[in-house]
Amino acid sequence: MDISSTIKFRNICNMFENMKNAKTTQRKEKILHRYFESFCRHRMAFRQQAGISDNHPEDGKSSFFSVLRLLMPGTDTSRDNYGLQITALGRVYTRVLQLARDSPDAISLQHKSYTPHRDYADVVHAVLKSRCFNNPSDLTLLQIHEMLDIIANEDTQSKDRELTRFTEVASPLEQKWMVRLLLKTMNLGIGEQRIFALLHPNARDVYLRCTDLARVCNLLADRKLSPDVVASTGDDPNNATGTSTSINFNAVIAPFHQIRPMLCERFPGKIEELMQSDVLYMEIKMDGERFQLHFANNRFKYISRNGADFTRNFGDSYEHGNLTPKLRTLLPLDMQSIILDGEMMIWDKNQKRFREKSENNDVKHLSDDGSWQPCFVVYDLLYMNGQSCLDMTYVQRSYKLQELLTEQQGVLQLMRSRKIGSIEEFNRMFQEVLDSKAEGIVIKKQNSIYRPGVRVGGGWYKDKADYINGLTSEFDLLIIGGFYNRKRTFIESFLLGVLKPSTGPAGRNEVYSVGRVSNNTQQRSVLNDSLKRHWHDCKQEPPPIWYKYKAGDVNGSPDVWIDPCNSTILQVKATDLVPSAAFFTPKSLHFPRTQLVRHDKVWNECMTLQEYTQLSQGHVAVKKITKRSLRLEDFTAERKRQKLTPAQRAKLGLAAYEKRYDAEKLEPISKLLEGITFCILTGSPRRRQSKQSLQELAGRNGGNIVENPLPNDENCVCVAGDITWYVELLIKQQPRTNNIVNMDWLLRVCEQQELVVRPKDVVAATESLHKELTQHYDKLGDSYTKAICSVSELVEILNDIDDAALQAADIDEQQLAAFEASLLSKSDGHFFRNCYAFFYTEADDGNDVRLELAKLRFMRHGGLVYSLQDLSSASQKGRLTHIFVELNRCNQDVFQQWILEQHLSHLPALSTQWITQSHSERRILNTQPYLLATTSQLAL
Repeated sequence: MDISSTIKFRNICNMFENMKNAKTTQRKEKILHRYFESFCRHRMAFRQQAGISDNHPEDGKSSFFSVLRLLMPGTDTSRDNYGLQITALGRVYTRVLQLARDSPDAISLQHKSYTPHRDYADVVHAVLKSRCFNNPSDLTLLQIHEMLDIIANEDTQSKDRELTRFTEVASPLEQKWMVRLLLKTMNLGIGEQRIFALLHPNARDVYLRCTDLARVCNLLADRKLSPDVVASTGDDPNNATGTSTSINFNAVIAPFHQIRPMLCERFPGKIEELMQSDVLYMEIKMDGERFQLHFANNRFKYISRNGADFTRNFGDSYEHGNLTPKLRTLLPLDMQSIILDGEMMIWDKNQKRFREKSENNDVKHLSDDGSWQPCFVVYDLLYMNGQSCLDMTYVQRSYKLQELLTEQQGVLQLMRSRKIGSIEEFNRMFQEVLDSKAEGIVIKKQNSIYRPGVRVGGGWYKDKADYINGLTSEFDLLIIGGFYNRKRTFIESFLLGVLKPSTGPAGRNEVYSVGRVSNNTQQRSVLNDSLKRHWHDCKQEPPPIWYKYKAGDVNGSPDVWIDPCNSTILQVKATDLVPSAAFFTPKSLHFPRTQLVRHDKVWNECMTLQEYTQLSQGHVAVKKITKRSLRLEDFTAERKRQKLTPAQRAKLGLAAYEKRYDAEKLEPISKLLEGITFCILTGSPRRRQSKQSLQELAGRNGGNIVENPLPNDENCVCVAGDITWYVELLIKQQPRTNNIVNMDWLLRVCEQQELVVRPKDVVAATESLHKELTQHYDKLGDSYTKAICSVSELVEILNDIDDAALQAADIDEQQLAAFEASLLSKSDGHFFRNCYAFFYTEADDGNDVRLELAKLRFMRHGGLVYSLQDLSSASQKGRLTHIFVELNRCNQDVFQQWILEQHLSHLPALSTQWITQSHSERRILNTQPYLLATTSQLAL
């Protein structure tokens, strides 16, 4: 029996929801800590019930693993990827909920439109709330993990079937968190380190050395180290050197469990200081894919940097795969187990050289009969014959490798490091690397140990040509398109292009796409604002013929495009130029980074197609773009990334915040809004009113437009279409500094050319506007002085009245009747208003047609009918005024007895003929001729 079979998924979801809603990290930790404490108590009771002694080591059946892998799905390497993305999930929910494909909810489930929700799981939950009424399910974690295993391992139909079954029984909250699990984006707002610390202070250290959550939970059950991994001596595991005293790495590290790779930090400059701190060695930085080779029990395993298993491609034994059979004579004969760290490269057997990863190839999917083959370049030894090598120094591990392995060109090669003797020698060696067209160099300290998962402070450094100022060519490229972020709220990256000038006076300039760069400049906000009004949506308005781009490629086809004359030039650096099918030119920028915005250049001063072609031409696939040789000052000076001073940040932020909309080019139609500043917060795509169209409308009517609310300007009015989270934030702001009106107000006043503000128009008012409105309107929005001029205006006011407020109003029936009498006449056809009746019928005469007709006429003219179930309550409250009887179908004795039993002798009992005659004469008649025997007589 597994402990996961005793834990309900609904409880885990509630815990997740509480963590996500907690405002601070400390509060999130407290919630998680409280749950973990309860789990430990539950685990103890579970083990006692199962007859497991305290001394029995944890085997996984009662560990925290079933919960931890849900907390951190991205770190769970024991399960394959689910192969489900938003599109597939949206398709399942659209079918299960039976939504029309073009309905707003179906579109939001496909994530094809902007939505105010922060992530896709919230989108699903918002759609489910009004459609799914499942109670919290009884699903256990065991059932959930079995379902996830099927989704990860089976085909598309099986995935679809499992998801459908889950949606049929799970509550909306459970489905929301299942979506997050499948997408591996929990968004709990708490880091991996804090979650691991819950188990044990050394939990993350253990994980980095085995990348196995189940093993971590087994070794550290109940926050105690397993006896197998306790070390008797050593230093603090959290010290600067990264060694650990309490964990025996030989017990933690095991073949077939990935050790998180150690990484290189960016070379900081000042090479002489590094040389004084330790002896340095230089390696060539390979342009391949990071892999680990594991061997034990005559089996091989190849694990990528991200923990993915690609053994099927390279071979799990000497008899299978396109690499392992070639290693038979290259590995030590006495080798029992080994873990090697290195780079998987592509070797060109014809040209006798390595192919680069940037040449659009994949080393993991090479055919056996081609001219390319995988070659494993080894540069570190992590484990050998049951012993960890992590605490050995770099130079010791390097010498050990040279003793163990036999090299064969194109199959298994060692990374040969070179000792750096002087700065001049370092400069010469680095220049040789660049001349050989390599990606860059790696510098390693002689005494550095292998620290899994560490980048900064480990003693490994990387340097490339494009890291050095002025060494590589800069590209002055034109922004020709943009790609939205996931929520479609701003442009997160730009499509860059070069210009092909027109050849004649009647010709048209052409632009050619050459690459894509992230919008992460220091002037990001200003750049977004300056280009926003010039964007054209590619779906609604496809680019013209002179706009050269790859429309069929997702990486090269932008969401929006821009006319070059309205665009801006970016100065961009790149590592090199590589072949790419995503852009229109044969070679594109590899790892481009924006240096600055060229405000000093106009749009047609960007790089031309001819200049770009000259840089990229050549027979080699990857074109290096260094423009000079290395100099000593490139390494002796300290390198710092450019940062803004607080004053610069403040100035830049103010400029971006107060960015004003240029309305000068708009054709004015009135001066209605002159003197008023408008901030259009949102439009409404559902009503085909974009933010830009509202800005143009206000600008053409004389308004001044800004991009953000101005808190110091009383005349700044915010206009809101759809209510997004940002609008809600402004509504809740206290004290409120700006009035927020709805979009309908702006549309109405511009159409009617009358500047009138009603309470209905205001989303949130400042104190001054609130006082002004209360002087002219009542709380229901009706003017004290202006008469209602039309039925539609009255209906509009009545529709705005809150039903809940009416229910809460303390108004009795008599007050309501008096009000209706003063407001309405009896000649309006509702002459039975304020009449409350019960229609008597015998038990076996429930289908009396004449009685039913009288009842309908009674209600038609304003009367209210009580049922038999409500009769007693209505009588006690004094709300019953009449009793009607169909004389020809009534037994007088039975009726009289019923009157006495119901204590209704004080009410008049009338023939239904009173209703019939009143209906015929269109007025209420005297009741006296239609009384049966008066009820008082019946009582006697």
